[in-house]
This record gives sequence, structure tokens and C-alpha cells, in this order.
Amino acid sequence: MVEQVPLTQAQIEEWISNATGAFHYTKVMDGQIPKELWSQLRECMHRAKNKGKCSPVPHKGDGWWRPTDTTSEELCWWEGSDEVGDNLVLPLGMNKYCYIPIPSLVIVAGKYNSGKTAMCMNIVNLNIEKWGGRLTFFVSEGAEMLGGKFHNMRPQVPIPPPFKTRRKTENFADEIDPNGLTVIDYLRVNMEQSYAVGSELFAIFNKLDKGIAVVAMQKPPGDRKLAFGGASTAFEPSLYISMDNGWVGFEKVKVPKLAADPYNLRIEFRLENGVNFTEVAEIYE
Repeated sequence: MVEQVPLTQAQIEEWISNATGAFHYTKVMDGQIPKELWSQLRECMHRAKNKGKCSPVPHKGDGWWRPTDTTSEELCWWEGSDEVGDNLVLPLGMNKYCYIPIPSLVIVAGKYNSGKTAMCMNIVNLNIEKWGGRLTFFVSEGAEMLGGKFHNMRPQVPIPPPFKTRRKTENFADEIDPNGLTVIDYLRVNMEQSYAVGSELFAIFNKLDKGIAVVAMQKPPGDRKLAFGGASTAFEPSLYISMDNGWVGFEKVKVPKLAADPYNLRIEFRLENGVNFTEVAEIYE
């Protein structure tokens, strides 16, 4: 027999304050409240909501709640500089056209074999001096494939490298350094639930404090400029670039640097040894 727990407003609110994540109201007090008291429990939940202790979770359905989120951070914006710094060094001269604020999410969307890995590896290499020991490169390939590419890079990557390289294919937000530079090559998308990738990107962005995350994603065949997941992939990024075979373009620039419109720019290149960008040319369309 399940032990019955006295149903008081104070006990309910104490349990809510210690809860983590969303919960169904029938699981309050670890599910020990008998069914005949559930209507009373609903009233307790609404009283707790009116007191600012909890909030409903509509997208999960009726009866789902979460503790009230009071984790907002006060930003003393008047104490800092008005200028956004060059917090991330980008290949192909892209820093001429955009700033990357902190924190930031950067999306590199490209078709298969369009140079996404080369873009990620060059971002890693160009930011060694700036981010050093706070730089982590998540890859899906093994060491044998990766080693050959790094050995072909120009300028040469220091050996041993001052950054961490880790093999990982999912749950990236769990390991992100909030104050570091994280480069992810690449974020896979569940094709049966491609819309859900927006939540994964938000989890990555939400983990950042004073850090930056660069995430490579696959684009579908055809003329689409955004990655699988469509518009949901463009909500959080400060910079969104789209790659095709031999060129890259800007899809979203949150903090532009020059008066020139980056959205009309197409940067063409040739990929040498699978990793070095050569014969770079800027074309305005």
C-alpha cells in the first residue's frame, strides 16, 4: 500500500522548489498523493502558480508544470564598452563584414562535401592564440581521418595542439565550456523530427556565458540556404553562413561591420588538400 502524505500547501510548495525540470502534477510528493485528492492537488498547484512558485508547461499538455525560473542574470551594460570586439577569427576574410558578440552561436550550413569540415578546422586553427586552452573541437570522425587533414593545414597546427579534440555525435550541450570556444563538426538531425533541432541549438546557446559555439550542419539538396530544420535553426545564431561547392554566403549577420550589404556577397574559393582555402574571390551579386 502506498503511504498517504498529508496534503498541505506548504508541503506542496516545498516539493516544487526542489523539483528539477517539468513534472506532471500527479507526481508531486513523489507520487504518494492518492487519486481521490488529485482535484485538491490541482487547486494547490494553481495557488502555487499565483504565488509565483510554479508555471504551466503548455506544450507538454494539461497538468504539466515546472518550478518558476528565477535564474536571470543582471547585466550592467552601462559599465562596459559600446563596441563589439573581434571575439572570433573567421576564414576567408569574413571578419571584414561582421562582429561576433559574446555569447554567440555561429551556424555553418553546407551541403555534403561543400567544405564544412574545412571551415571548422580553419576556425579552430585561426583561434588558437585567442582561445588557446579554452578551445574544444568536437568531431564525428576518428583520429586517423582527422590527423591527415590537420597535417595538411597552413599555417601548421602546433603539435601537440593547445586545444582539446573530442569525438562526440550528440548531447553537445552537456559538455560545452560556457566560457570557451566550442567548434562542433557536426550536429546531426533526426530526419523524422527535423523541427526538434531548434531545441538542440537553443540548449547549446543557453549553456554559453562568455563563450562562443560554432556548429556545422547539413543542408538538404537543392537551392535551400538553411540547414535541415529550416527556420528553427536561424533563431539563435549571431552569424549564419551557407556553403555550397566552391562558395560561401551570409544568411544572417546580427552585428554587421561595414556599410556594404553582406547579404549580396558571395565569397568564392578553391579547396586544396581538403582543408586549405585558396584562390579566394569576393563577388557581389
